[in-house]
Amino acid sequence: MAKRVVSTKAQRHKDTKKGRIQWLFMRPFFVSLCLCALVFTTLGVEKEPAAEYRARRVRLAQRIKGNVLVLRAAPDQELVKYQPERNFYYLTGFDEPSAILLLDAASDPPQEFLFLPERQPADERWTGAKLGPGAEAEKTTGFAKVLATSELDATLKQVSEHAKSVYGLNDVRNDIAYLRQVKSATEIALLEKAIQITLQAEQAAAKTIAPGVMEYQVEAALEFEFRRNGAERPGFPSIVGSGPYSTVLHYDKSERRMQTGEVVVVDIGAEYGGYSADVTRTYPVSGKFSARQRELYQIVLDAQKAAIAKVKPGARISDLHQAAMGYIRLKGYDKYFIHGTSHHIGLEVHDAGDASRPLEPNMVVTIEPGIYIPEEQIGIRIEDDVLVTPAGYRVLSDFPKEPAEVEALVKR
Repeated sequence: MAKRVVSTKAQRHKDTKKGRIQWLFMRPFFVSLCLCALVFTTLGVEKEPAAEYRARRVRLAQRIKGNVLVLRAAPDQELVKYQPERNFYYLTGFDEPSAILLLDAASDPPQEFLFLPERQPADERWTGAKLGPGAEAEKTTGFAKVLATSELDATLKQVSEHAKSVYGLNDVRNDIAYLRQVKSATEIALLEKAIQITLQAEQAAAKTIAPGVMEYQVEAALEFEFRRNGAERPGFPSIVGSGPYSTVLHYDKSERRMQTGEVVVVDIGAEYGGYSADVTRTYPVSGKFSARQRELYQIVLDAQKAAIAKVKPGARISDLHQAAMGYIRLKGYDKYFIHGTSHHIGLEVHDAGDASRPLEPNMVVTIEPGIYIPEEQIGIRIEDDVLVTPAGYRVLSDFPKEPAEVEALVKR
């Protein structure tokens, strides 16, 4: 998903050669390395182990030593599917509304409390069972103390007596973002699952694309794959833009009928276990690129490969952009490349953190150059998700992208 450029430092995939189309059917869907560490709830939602969330709270306490943090979960909204506040979820793994985290980093050792509303049996007839304060919640969440929200004020008053300050989210947002940029092994496993679901959705989209088909039919086919394979939701509004809308970066209306001879940009990401993928492919509606479309497609693809080759520890997102932009400028199309090349992904598709920070192992970024020519109604974007490794990089979204391979996907 293209990220809007907001500064002069432009922001914004390792091109491996695996079996591509055949690989989609042969590679096991679930990532085996970290599967044993992930936890499935009785509802089938996959989470990280409680110890991982606890370790994050310990790291945050070190960064805010001497202070107390009060962090609140998102409130509930009637008839709106609940979505956790990302920073609260990152630190607790708790995904029910109106919870409160109290992190006392002024104590030695630090203390932590989770406050939950008392259970309301009458309300639960409408909402389903909720977790209330007490021993069951302590076992489920990994917190040593899970108290009723009515006890927050007294507890806060007690711990704040020896604290320098009482912090809220805005005071620690940058600290949490710094931690979020480097992923744990279990976070990477969740991201890989989100990506594999997204690749299945890209394949479903390619099979649906044809002249006369509505964009919303493609959107329906791909989002069916999201839910069928266990994703909670799209990580962002799915982009299916054909013809003139292939040049509109975040077009998400999906209301146009695709025409013979056009291209269609499919920029999508499944959210799995709270983590969002972000993969883009551009397809020929008729199953074959015109000479002009193929020319532009190859330029974008080669620019993407140049940027991917720059991914390694110590490199910056600006270096990746310079590699892609430099190639596109060499070909004379720099004025048609109007966004950054890379951004971090994680709990948010444009994940938190300083884009100027040098890359480190276990960061996950996108590589997504594009060329958009409104007067020709041709937009081309190719995007992959790339893991930074100690030795360089690994492309997580290994999916066909050579022109002939993409044509073959549509023709199938």
